[in-house]
Amino acid sequence: MAVMNEAAMEAFRAKYRAEIKPGYSGWLHMLSVASVGLAVIIYSLGQVVDASLMAWLTFPITMLVVNFAEYYAHRWLGHRKTKVGGLFYKRHTGDHHTFFLERAMDYQSLRDWRVVLFPVYLIFAFIFGLILPGGYLLQMLVSDNVAYIYAAAGISGYLFYEVMHFSYHIPRGDWAEKIFLCIPGWKQMRHTHVLHHKRELMTAANFNITLPVFDILLGTLYWEPIKEFEAEQAKAS
Repeated sequence: MAVMNEAAMEAFRAKYRAEIKPGYSGWLHMLSVASVGLAVIIYSLGQVVDASLMAWLTFPITMLVVNFAEYYAHRWLGHRKTKVGGLFYKRHTGDHHTFFLERAMDYQSLRDWRVVLFPVYLIFAFIFGLILPGGYLLQMLVSDNVAYIYAAAGISGYLFYEVMHFSYHIPRGDWAEKIFLCIPGWKQMRHTHVLHHKRELMTAANFNITLPVFDILLGTLYWEPIKEFEAEQAKAS
């Protein structure tokens, strides 16, 4: 993978920002995704009645499945050109990984949220393509409770991804970063994502965004001590 310098990154950022529609709102983008996701979760959980412990086990199992889907899509669609995932590859490898390098991970304005968050239509595709068909099958084959818990868990996994990924690109020293730094393990997870943004590593390591379950199981977790990495970056700059 070719090394990309600061000048090339800044040139790409300028071009990308110039192509964002004037009416784009980062807050509207974020709130649209959050409101749709939370509405589905609240509605689904509101339909659960006297669920057994076995039924509630659907929640962690579904979250684990979403974690694998996150890993799979990131590794084999986001960083490999395929007919099915061509648009995702362009947006992820082409845009996101050119806009953010490991030494420049912070968004600089609300308009930069356009390249951090998934497009709004994707949560609808997730709902209508996976949540509703899967929920219908579970309702027919198991129970209403399992179907609704599956729906709530699936969208929870989607929003978990969005929140965690967005948090890794929050500017250092921002008030929001200080909140996330209070969460055990968050700093380490952000660092694995920073390492993933190294051009030489992005196709080989650290594909999980939320929890590194399948990076560990499939041997793709890569780690450098944070202090050593930061010292190396300071020396390079």
